[in-house]
Amino acid sequence: MSESSESAAPASLLVALALTPKGLAPQAAEFGQVLRRRVGDAAEVDVVTLPAGATVRVRTDATVDYHVRMPGAVGYLHLAFSLPVSGVRSPMGELCDAMAHSLRWV
Repeated sequence: MSESSESAAPASLLVALALTPKGLAPQAAEFGQVLRRRVGDAAEVDVVTLPAGATVRVRTDATVDYHVRMPGAVGYLHLAFSLPVSGVRSPMGELCDAMAHSLRWV
């Protein structure tokens, strides 16, 4: 195996959809509290405002997850970025933030 095939990817993005019955997705602040209790001190959890609306952001040194509440309260779109090489406080982390901020509902 070549050395380049064994190295970690500089960044990755996983996109997932968590649907709920219409109108039952919790508000971002409420969902953020649930996630904060779940991750404890292992991550920084806050609610940020993106063009797509109120979003729960969960950040560690090497990952940042955005849970974006979908219109009609039908669930959350989950953007999970992993940055094992550079970490989230880097130019690559800024690119991930820019990608999340570019999301808009049409």
